[in-house]
Amino acid sequence: MTCNSSGLSFQKQLFVFQYITSGVSVKFVRCVAMRFKGNRLDVHEISNSRAFQRTSSLRGRCKELWMKKRVAVVFGSRSVEHEVSIITAVQAMNTLDEEQFEVVPLYVSKESVWFTGEALKTMDVFRDLVSLPGKAQRVQLRPFAGKWTFAVQAPRRGFMSHGMDVTPLAVDVALLCNHGTNGEDGTMQGMFELLGIPYTSAGVTGSALGMDKVFQKQLFAAAGISVVPYVSFSRRTWRSSPDDCLRHAEQRLQFPMFVKPANLGSSVGITRATDHDTLRYALEVASQFDRKLLVEQAVVDHREVNCAVLGNDDPIPSACEEVFSSRAFLDYDTKYKVGYKTTAESNSGIQKAQARKVPANLGDDLTRRVQELACRAFTTLDCRGVARVDFLIDGSGAVYVNEINTIPGALSFYLWEAVGMQYRDLLTKLIDLACKAFEDRRSNVVSYDVSDLLRLGSKGKSGTKNV
Repeated sequence: MTCNSSGLSFQKQLFVFQYITSGVSVKFVRCVAMRFKGNRLDVHEISNSRAFQRTSSLRGRCKELWMKKRVAVVFGSRSVEHEVSIITAVQAMNTLDEEQFEVVPLYVSKESVWFTGEALKTMDVFRDLVSLPGKAQRVQLRPFAGKWTFAVQAPRRGFMSHGMDVTPLAVDVALLCNHGTNGEDGTMQGMFELLGIPYTSAGVTGSALGMDKVFQKQLFAAAGISVVPYVSFSRRTWRSSPDDCLRHAEQRLQFPMFVKPANLGSSVGITRATDHDTLRYALEVASQFDRKLLVEQAVVDHREVNCAVLGNDDPIPSACEEVFSSRAFLDYDTKYKVGYKTTAESNSGIQKAQARKVPANLGDDLTRRVQELACRAFTTLDCRGVARVDFLIDGSGAVYVNEINTIPGALSFYLWEAVGMQYRDLLTKLIDLACKAFEDRRSNVVSYDVSDLLRLGSKGKSGTKNV
């Protein structure tokens, strides 16, 4: 890497160099920077200085010319889908285009501790989570926005050294591979909004709505999208008046029914109820996972069909898949308890876990209908990036939207491969969409001059207070 620094002051040359080598060890930065100046340098002081912040345009040009885009692959977090998230992330990290992107793993443990390091790019380190902290570097979030928010902690070296060194960890964009709560539900998206870092997946609103099965059904119904009959109530209501809840469900719905936590995915906490006793048991199981409980009318003799959607404002559908199972429904074991590989091969991961046909044998008319409904569901919840919409089709051909997954397992790469888009290209497209959505949000007015309002209030008009 070379940088034509002629015409720049030493200070700006040094700032440019520090930007380009962000993430490289402090020792290396100091060593090379000695070519510009003959004394020791405090790199952390430089990166946090006002002068460094004023060179944003210069840093931007250097990034375009010399630097790969640094992609933070974020995964894990406090969720019962923690392990599924690890699989999605490892597959993505081993598939991203190395010529365009530099992968920065950002793993969030079940205790909400953040880690990074090369070891996190393989499945091996996650087989023993107890020993993981000794094989990775702990990450801290510093209290200011932008790509310099993250920093790596490492013990100081040397016989007399004490304490921790903190090295900036620059991030250009976040590829979110979280599944379930505290990641797919709008919480992680809100954090990156505040930090000012582009991220893949739906925004805060779309992610929150996509996680809550009750709210999304209400919105789908309002948009004229068919959903199965259902009832819902809170965990508090269930525990205080279980008989009333059972009576309400049995009056509104017919057996068999499905009982679900409203804010989980991967079929966690879902039970099929066939009578009064199993309904009581199913509600008790679901109440362990969420404060909101959902009871749905089962669709008898149905077909399960999925379709992914990709885009921001003008989404496109993928091929459709039909999923088969010998069990009454696709539970967690059926979906995931099969050996996974760390690369997205045609027979790896999610494709080995269950029988599926891609593309589904639906016929042209039904395929177009499913794809159209998938895009409508996507836009109804204001999603972006990639999502997967799951459908139920009964014997008469009626199509019901079952739910939407705003960060689907394996990012649904296999549905896009069926229409000619390879997983590597899908990841590149997701990063591009994330950056475009970020630039679109940056065009919003976020400050308003209230001086006129203050002057109006100072005149003592009715309903205002003099200022």
